[in-house]
Amino acid sequence: MANPLRPLSTGELLDQTFSFYRQNFLLFFGIAALPQVFLFILNVVMLGFAFSTAAARSVTAAATGGIAMVLTALVYLIAALIATGVIQAATTFAVSSLYLEEPTGVKAAYARVKGLIGRSVNVVMSVGIRVFGGLLLFIIPGIIMLRRYSLAIPAAVLENIKTKDALKRSKFLSEGAGGRVLLVYVLLLALIYGISFGVGWLLALVLSPEVLRQNFAARVTQQFLAFLVGAAVGPVMTIAFALLYYDQRVRKEAFDLEHMMKSLQPASAAAAAGAAGIGGIS
Repeated sequence: MANPLRPLSTGELLDQTFSFYRQNFLLFFGIAALPQVFLFILNVVMLGFAFSTAAARSVTAAATGGIAMVLTALVYLIAALIATGVIQAATTFAVSSLYLEEPTGVKAAYARVKGLIGRSVNVVMSVGIRVFGGLLLFIIPGIIMLRRYSLAIPAAVLENIKTKDALKRSKFLSEGAGGRVLLVYVLLLALIYGISFGVGWLLALVLSPEVLRQNFAARVTQQFLAFLVGAAVGPVMTIAFALLYYDQRVRKEAFDLEHMMKSLQPASAAAAAGAAGIGGIS
């Protein structure tokens, strides 16, 4: 079914988001899961250090375990930042291909990220600093930053522009759509955290807090479920904002007409070549 390249209402945007998600679940899960496997392993390593430190019978062993845990935590924070940038970029490329009815897959999406990892991570970090700093300044400035720079990742990777230019593009494209941006954030965050809370609540019914504190296998199980939930529902937000990026381009830059003209050019060239061939034969 062809995707309508036209301005979408907020309801239609969310409907298309979930339609893409349902129809291509394995694609988006695969994209999100690959980097998060490494984060899951680091989490297990940190848990191992934490349990060994708690069980240490000497001050030296406890100190060594504590230092190892801190170093692993620093590696985890850096890896999480890189993973976030990579996942958002690859997911955005996958959404773009689906939106424009081009072939895609996990391998193809990651192939397009090659050479853009540093840029996507830089954009994630730049937006995060602005939003976090704004939230510290009585919350409202953070909401403004969130609304203003919500389309920075799609702009950076799809237009292949630097971080500074991506922030400017996001600001331009999101002007006049602040209410839609915030509504999408609120609704999808409520969904994601609702699912995460539900899974955590079900786990708490099976395993008591005492077991989770003292049993290494139980904690690993908890982290594994968190990994599955993150990989399963995490892409929804990125899908929505990749579609919102295109929707704002349709509204502000007539992207639908631009794309139609580009798609007609190969057909026109083929027709001209065919006509030339017929003329040569005659």
